[in-house]
Amino acid sequence: MEALGILIASIITRHKVEDSEVEPAFDNRSNVESISVSEEKFPSAVMACLHAYKEALENNNLAKISEIEAFLQSIEDEKNSLASKVTELSGELLIEKGRILRISADFDNVRKRTERERLLLMENVQGEVVERLLPILDSFERAKAQIKPETDGEKKINSSYQSIYKQFLEILTSLGVEAIETLGNSFDPMLHEAIMREDLA
Repeated sequence: MEALGILIASIITRHKVEDSEVEPAFDNRSNVESISVSEEKFPSAVMACLHAYKEALENNNLAKISEIEAFLQSIEDEKNSLASKVTELSGELLIEKGRILRISADFDNVRKRTERERLLLMENVQGEVVERLLPILDSFERAKAQIKPETDGEKKINSSYQSIYKQFLEILTSLGVEAIETLGNSFDPMLHEAIMREDLA
């Protein structure tokens, strides 16, 4: 094989003398198996190998013919091996892409579910807080109906009370509480809560 490398290198050198654009792809000291050929020089090396093969056929040099054929066969085998590796790696890449897409979809689903659960939890907690505050609102309403300020001191107390009551209503409104008119309307179980029963007959 070393002799073949030297032969190919000498042919390329000969082509270099004839055409200054062609550079030798092989070094005389190199072994054929350890020759590093760039993509640009590879066609020249193959052409040089084919030229050497043609000369060997013309000279009926069976040793060189078999050596060149073995070299070309090794290139073909390596090409087939690399093609097989590319196919195998492409399959693995496809599997990994599918796995990444599934993980991404699972993560997105978990994120959405967590966000829904968080919002639901907030709504439940907020509902519980409002439910516990409503009796205080009722107490405020009853107190408001009973206050009859007459003196200046009572008017100041009533003014402070009204400020606290207004602030309390603003907090309830910020929590999403809305007043529902019930007086004069028929009972709606979707909106109203029955607190007593009355016989109609």
